Amino acid sequence: MIERVRLPADIELEDRLAFGLTFRQLTVLVIAALLGYGVFISVSALLPLPLAAAAASPVALAGALLALGRRDGLPADRLALIAARYLSRPRRRVLAPEGIPAPLPAAPKRPALAPLDLPVRTVLRSGIVERTDGGFCALLRASSTSFALRSEEEQAALVEAFGRFLNSAADPLEIVIASEPVDLEARAESLQRAALELPNAALRRAALGHARFLSQLASGEEVRRREILLVLSSTRARDRQAARTALERRAAEAIELLRAAGVELRLLRGEEAANRLARSLDPPGPPAGSELTGVVQGGDE
Repeated sequence: MIERVRLPADIELEDRLAFGLTFRQLTVLVIAALLGYGVFISVSALLPLPLAAAAASPVALAGALLALGRRDGLPADRLALIAARYLSRPRRRVLAPEGIPAPLPAAPKRPALAPLDLPVRTVLRSGIVERTDGGFCALLRASSTSFALRSEEEQAALVEAFGRFLNSAADPLEIVIASEPVDLEARAESLQRAALELPNAALRRAALGHARFLSQLASGEEVRRREILLVLSSTRARDRQAARTALERRAAEAIELLRAAGVELRLLRGEEAANRLARSLDPPGPPAGSELTGVVQGGDE
């Protein structure tokens, strides 16, 4: 007789020590209580007790929120730590392998800069990206699907197909939704010039009307373009050829599985993958006239 062993589904949850609280929550509450008591003792020597309690209450309330609050599945204290780390670091990062030089004494004040630790070593012509940590990854562009317009049966089928894709993933993967502004003014001007050369009057009026529509969009709120990327990673392959074989096989499997979910995938090759990475560093793209010479290599051929 085969004995079944039940495994709990919440093995990643922290242990609760007392009052249904974890060690982290108890530590935050104790620290907040000590700080609040210290504020109360300090202020009570100068002010009446009700005012001293009112002065200490924000400390206690902040501690309770940090210990007990949650948002998007993350505890409030970790969210506060992430926010503090984000606000304390420079917003702009630049490629500076030798470090950022100190500004000259008479130079105008510049925004805070930090060196960019780019994790990409090489982009191969096949589209495989070699990372600095020795791993490899591949970029696939995904088309969107009209999920909200489907019937309940179709939506259930799409969710089931997407679930099969997630269950088949043995290596890490990442879904990236990139958003960048779109310059509609240039497109409207190009369309207007092309419309004036059309021989058919009705077609010319339609094209000019569409050009005016694009100009109105450009003069209003900022129009943005969204792009969905699927990043497949290979952590076990240690050479380029093995990584290419493994990632192309995973890409083919992902294409077949997600096609059933109404999503079309396309593997980005060398120049296209390099351009996509460059746009992610400086959206909507690198400066005009810049080249990616030397970035794309053909060492996997």
